[in-house]
Amino acid sequence: MAKEIKNILVVGAGVMGCAIAQVFAANGYHTVMADLKEEFLENAQKRINANIEGMKEENLADDSYGKAVEANLSTILNSQIPEHAQRFDLVVEVIFENKEAKHDLYKILSDNCRPDCIFASNTSGMDVFSVTEDIMKHPERLIITHWFNPPHLMKIIEVVKGPKTSDETAETVRALLEACGKKPAVLNKFMPGFIVNRMATVICRELYYMVEQGWVSPRDAENALKYTDGLRWSFEGPLELWDFVGLEIPIAVASGVMPTLCSRTDSIPLGEKLIAEGKTGVRAGEGMLGKYPSDVDAYIKKRNKRIVAMYKMMNQFEAEDEAE
Repeated sequence: MAKEIKNILVVGAGVMGCAIAQVFAANGYHTVMADLKEEFLENAQKRINANIEGMKEENLADDSYGKAVEANLSTILNSQIPEHAQRFDLVVEVIFENKEAKHDLYKILSDNCRPDCIFASNTSGMDVFSVTEDIMKHPERLIITHWFNPPHLMKIIEVVKGPKTSDETAETVRALLEACGKKPAVLNKFMPGFIVNRMATVICRELYYMVEQGWVSPRDAENALKYTDGLRWSFEGPLELWDFVGLEIPIAVASGVMPTLCSRTDSIPLGEKLIAEGKTGVRAGEGMLGKYPSDVDAYIKKRNKRIVAMYKMMNQFEAEDEAE
């Protein structure tokens, strides 16, 4: 049975943390955002204001959204966490991926928060359950909630249970995220890469392999997915596609394909070669698909606008499905 969440602490006010805090505050939860310095908190508030203005420009938020964030969001320094800790029903940890830093923070949280307070890590891959097992007094309350950037727009959140995470904790977190308009996907045990990055690794390993073998160019490989799965995945995922086609056909095709797939478990050689050549992607100016514009900020802005466009389309599809 899910417990009620009213007061939330978000530790870490970077790009991810401030937007996560924004989401909770906008949905009426009393949210406190913490970081090491006042300067970091001030910068976070500026980012939140920019996020809200961007949403208003795209008609994804109105004045009431900004007022809700302002009314429900406050800030403290990390050094003040112990004196406020008893207030919180949920703590979301969004600090950098360093085992020692996370261990130290969870020691403070475990020592000062109520026994029923849930701890949710935004780690993108670290096994926080192992990192904190020696200091976590109530491991049944620890869970991973992996948000995607930008958190105030991306709906999917991977929710990962640890070996001792209780069903009640998972149910409570799922209910909270759904109340915020998100689409939580629960993984019942910790696995490297969770769901999304495991699938991305599988797909890119095969594409890099096909290019390395000389079977296809990078651009043609990219287009093959963009103009098939890319067209469908906003309303129909791969499992639903197989159901739509009828399992007899894709399972028969798979039996012939699987023996020919790349099965390396050590590395992706072509990726390693590109890294050695400094061709690491957009910010380096060149990557797998060739050269990128020198104005990275403009590239990011264009990309974000396209995310917004797809966000609106998926909202429309959801509304149509709910109306059926």
